[in-house]
Amino acid sequence: MIGINKIDHICIAVRNLQEAKQRWGRLFGKAEPDLEYSFAEEAIEVARYNVGEVGFELIRSTRSGSHVDKFIDKHGEGVMLISFKVPDTAAAIPILNANHYDMIDQKPRVWEGSHYAFLQPGALNGVLVEIIDGGRK
Repeated sequence: MIGINKIDHICIAVRNLQEAKQRWGRLFGKAEPDLEYSFAEEAIEVARYNVGEVGFELIRSTRSGSHVDKFIDKHGEGVMLISFKVPDTAAAIPILNANHYDMIDQKPRVWEGSHYAFLQPGALNGVLVEIIDGGRK
C-alpha cells in the first residue's frame, strides 16, 4: 500500500540510559553504541545499536512530561515505537488516511535529511508506528 520495505528502527523507552546501554551493549557484544545523539525537538537522548539492517534505539527523556516520560508513566520501560522505512513519507500520509489509519501527523516532520510521521497507537493494536524515508541507515 505505501511501500514499506523494511523495519528502520525499534525504540525502547528507558529511565536510565547509562544502565540500559550497559545491559544492551553486553547483549550485542558492543562496548559502545554505534551512534549517540540528542534531539531537542523530541526531548530525547538516544543510543543506537545497529543490529543487521535495523536500528535498535534506547531513548531517554530529556524533559519532564515528554512523550517518553508519559509512555513510561503509563506502561513502564519497554518497546515504545516501531519505525518502518517507506519511499516517500509525504505521499504515504494521504494513502494511510484514505485507508482509515488515524495519523498523529498530517505533514511529515523533518530530521537530518529524512521525513517522518507517526500513526496513532490505537490504529495498530496500541503500537506507536512511525514511517520514515531518507536519512540515516
